[in-house]
Parts: sequence; C-alpha cells; structure tokens
Amino acid sequence: MKYEDTNLPKEVSKYLDEIYDNKELNDAFFECDIELYGPEWIKDLENDENWLEDLMGPGETNYNLKPFAREGTGALWTLLNDELVGYIGTEGECGIVARNIDEFMNIVSTLKCSYIRLKDEEDFINNFNRINEEYEHKKIMNKFIEQHKFEKDPKKIYELLKLGITTKPFFVIKAIDDEYVDSYSIIGHDDGQESLEKFIREYL
Repeated sequence: MKYEDTNLPKEVSKYLDEIYDNKELNDAFFECDIELYGPEWIKDLENDENWLEDLMGPGETNYNLKPFAREGTGALWTLLNDELVGYIGTEGECGIVARNIDEFMNIVSTLKCSYIRLKDEEDFINNFNRINEEYEHKKIMNKFIEQHKFEKDPKKIYELLKLGITTKPFFVIKAIDDEYVDSYSIIGHDDGQESLEKFIREYL
C-alpha cells in the first residue's frame, strides 16, 4: 500500500490506493473534481504547519485536519478527527460533507460530481440525473460502485448529504487576525453558519 506511511486511517488509505493505482478510475474521480496525489503530497502537508493559513488565512479550527485530496481550484478534502470528511474552499468556505469516508465515496461516485447543491430534494434529483447523463466515465465508476455495494438511489444520496452537512459541531475556521473573517458554510455565503442553520430549519 502506497499510503500506509502517511497518518491517514487504513480505511482511507485503501480507497486512495485503489483509485490512484487505476488510471481509468483516477481519471473518473478527476472528472468529479477529486484530484488524488501520491503519498508524498500528503506527507508534505503533514509536515507543513502553514498549509491551513496559506489557504484560509490565520485561523484555528475545532477539528483535527488530515487532507487527502484536492479540488481543481486548490480547495482541499480533509478528514476531521480521523472520521468525518470535510471541505476547505479557496474563498473562505468550509464544512462537513460526509460522516465517514465510505459515505463520502458513495456520494461522489454516484453523484459523479463534487459540487454540492441542496436546494431541495427535487432540485437535487434533477441535478443528479443531468450530471449522470453527461458523465464520461460511467463504466469504470459504476464498477467501483458495485464493488463497494454503494447506495445508488438519488433520494438516499440526498439524505446522506443532509446527514453529513448538518453534523454537529459544525466545522468552522475562526479567524485570529482582524484582517480576516470566520469561514462560512459550504451551502451559502452568509456570515458564520446562518445559511446552514436556515437549511436545517427548513428541510430537517
């Protein structure tokens, strides 16, 4: 296993090894905007005390962070306390996406996109179907889904996303410099977690 020398949990390393070593599968995830790098990249971040500040400015967070993949914009997918999966964007946004790596891989591989759109269930399903129609790597990704016995029903994928995004305590990055502001929710640009709280009130 290539990633066994990193600090990532074994259940995460297994997925990374499976995807990284399979060019077709790696390309399929790349189309979902999940960029996987070799273990050296992960080790570099593990040894870099400034990566979070470089991305978000001076701040502190309520979770222990272990990045494992990157988005095309430079945003990072990260483990939170070795279990939850979070997202740290490049425009000040961050939040929890999934309750564990299995649910994260289920969501990404079936949605075939890392873009989170949770207006309501009908809108999500319409967007889910549109993306799946346009996706180029269906064969290899569907094989990955079947091998892991992932859930494929868009209604249930929507529920998985809701459970992840509404997990408490919310993942936030608090600014420790007056020139910066706290992070905002990945489902809205309001200050703090206002948009997330609104989502919870309206849909849960």
